[in-house]
Amino acid sequence: MLTWMVSVEPLPPTPASESRTILCVEDDQALRALLVATLQSEGFTVLQARESQEALQLCQRHPGPIQLLLTDFRLPSAVLQLAKDKGQRSTMHGLDLMRQVVALRPQIRVILMSGQVDEGHPSFKVLTEDMPLLLKPFSMDTLVRTVRRVLDTPA
Repeated sequence: MLTWMVSVEPLPPTPASESRTILCVEDDQALRALLVATLQSEGFTVLQARESQEALQLCQRHPGPIQLLLTDFRLPSAVLQLAKDKGQRSTMHGLDLMRQVVALRPQIRVILMSGQVDEGHPSFKVLTEDMPLLLKPFSMDTLVRTVRRVLDTPA
């Protein structure tokens, strides 16, 4: 009886993803898992956080460079919860997180994600045309193309 052994090696990462680290901040566990798995399959190193304070701690403690912050525009606060609004957590805009992360790591790029767009909210006034905003739901192909475009664009 002949037995064939086949060694399947993963494809090498693309130059755009090779040795690039992304900090992914998303409060929805299932979506975060999908984002992380997709980006890792493209060769990216992915740090993940469920909320802003966790993301800031990762940003401060990670010894190497982080090239991209991929964050939800509206993030629940792990600390604040109003007694009158039981079951609803207050939110911190991804813009606030972005400002703090950029202060820690000035070279980092940013992509915001949102399922709710309230263009009348004051936070949206600081968005510029060149600031990527992925509107949920988006395809994983759109995610990967956007990440590569942002990382490949000169600063």
